[in-house]
Amino acid sequence: MRLPLSRSGREAMEVASQAAEEAGSLLLKHVHGQLKLGYKEGRANLVTDIDVAAEKSIIAVLQSEYPDFGIISEESPAIATNSPYTWVIDPLDGTNNYVHGVPFYAVVIGLASGQEVLLGVTYDPVRKETFSAERGRGAWLNGQPMAVAQRTAPRECFLGCDLGYDADKGKAMLDAVGAIWPELGGLRLMGSAALGLAYVACGRLDAYIHPCLYPWDVAAGLALLEGAGGEITDWEGQAATMHSTRVVAGNKALQGYFLGLIKDNPQLRLKGV
Repeated sequence: MRLPLSRSGREAMEVASQAAEEAGSLLLKHVHGQLKLGYKEGRANLVTDIDVAAEKSIIAVLQSEYPDFGIISEESPAIATNSPYTWVIDPLDGTNNYVHGVPFYAVVIGLASGQEVLLGVTYDPVRKETFSAERGRGAWLNGQPMAVAQRTAPRECFLGCDLGYDADKGKAMLDAVGAIWPELGGLRLMGSAALGLAYVACGRLDAYIHPCLYPWDVAAGLALLEGAGGEITDWEGQAATMHSTRVVAGNKALQGYFLGLIKDNPQLRLKGV
């Protein structure tokens, strides 16, 4: 499916990458500055004035080139249009990391048509790494093709996860992965779902699990995993969409192992994760 060119004749990927990089530069400029903090619904769910500024920067770029496209973004009301295309934006994924000076966060932009994610960009401004994918064309890290790791044994597996902002769901998730930690090669709490999914797509992680996501967290990751030959499902094993709240991502050989972990763990089910 060929995506429409922008108003100035550019590819959608070029426009999305520009928007992500400009927002990333803004994040870096203010990372050690005085931030205005607010709290959203959920445990320790922070928002800063820089989240909002980065979002405005992204939307300005996207609307200047694709004025007819809709927009869904974390910090603002949705912008509905008659276009079949919708940008899905997280201006700062990993806000808590950012606020506490942990250099692990990302700008995330996806482009969807209905439920299908056609393009994804996850930009890490600290490392200047752009993870990108376009449906039917592959996935890349800084322009070089990337692919999921091919490890098959859990004892070799490097697992990433996050806990979300619901205390009960996070505790159940922590207990579940803690129980299997001795069987794994390593376990990391990432602090950024977007980078967790991107790291699976490029082979740095073998799998990633999250109990409570939003469309802007997962949209770009869907494109990255598909383009890199990975698999991303909900906790019932059905193909994930950008509206899936609970996901497992990994290579196809390990997917069944982690889905089995969820299915067989009563804590996850009984707590309504």
